[in-house]
Amino acid sequence: MAVRISLAGLELARVRFAVSPAYETVMALAAIQRPGVHAVHLPWVSWARPRLPDTPGLRLLLDLTGDDRAKPGFLIPPPDTRLPTLAGELRRIRAVAPARVREELTTLTVHTSRTRRLADHPSAGLRELAEAIACCHRELIAPHWTRMVRLLEADITHRAGLLAAGGLERLFTDLHDEVLFDGGELVVHRTRPPLDAEPVSLHGNGLVLCPSVFCWPRVTAATRPVAAGTLRYPARGVVTLWERPAPVSDALATLLGRTRAQILVSLAQPATTADLAGRLDVTAGAVSQHLGVLRACGLVSTSRSGRTVLHLRTDRGDHLLG
Repeated sequence: MAVRISLAGLELARVRFAVSPAYETVMALAAIQRPGVHAVHLPWVSWARPRLPDTPGLRLLLDLTGDDRAKPGFLIPPPDTRLPTLAGELRRIRAVAPARVREELTTLTVHTSRTRRLADHPSAGLRELAEAIACCHRELIAPHWTRMVRLLEADITHRAGLLAAGGLERLFTDLHDEVLFDGGELVVHRTRPPLDAEPVSLHGNGLVLCPSVFCWPRVTAATRPVAAGTLRYPARGVVTLWERPAPVSDALATLLGRTRAQILVSLAQPATTADLAGRLDVTAGAVSQHLGVLRACGLVSTSRSGRTVLHLRTDRGDHLLG
């Protein structure tokens, strides 16, 4: 089935990027329950599964996130800023209207005694769910959150460059194989040509593009948004997030120098100068000098995200290692 999102006039002007800690936590629980669907995260799943917190609300949260076809919208609000805090998103989850909770529960295929209790007592259930998300984020996501955010911010920087170079058409064409920009409409589908296209109205609220770690390998779109629409897509470089850096070959070390080769291998994921210095046990000044050489050769790119300066391997760097 396809989803068609009309983007014209005001909607086009309100396309923006954002990251959602609540969404990543919800989708991480989906990955734990269906690791075959999210196979790239298997190393993380093996680490995380024995660390699932035994907290009230966890079983209900697992009920609501176990269906790979749909997640309840009341658990994954559209981000209202570029990088909202988890506490802010949880306040919005707790404030969802009871009628909306009941309506969305009827669209899910999972029905248990816990989901029926949620339908009967939405406000109490939402408080319990918010606490469970907070616990899961603290135990399962927070230890990796800094690296995840850097990966997501690097993706946003890359997409912003595409937008500046080629407009929205270039941006959406590069986003994912399941996404097509067609005559003022954004088409999201898993089959080509799209069948049974479902129109989505944004009601003037705009569209939030959310790079994600745990939605890999698929793209998801809110089909009945009550605020801004969302399009969640896998961030660039997700497949490298849980990998250990490969050892540097003697040939590459001879070509570049061992420290520069180690930097290039490490930059499969975005990293700061301080990250690299700590990882390689060299001074930040030395790392900066090596990065300057790699950047001059077109093997590394550097971008600023707020106060953070991130470095990432370029396509040329990938080809050299390949």
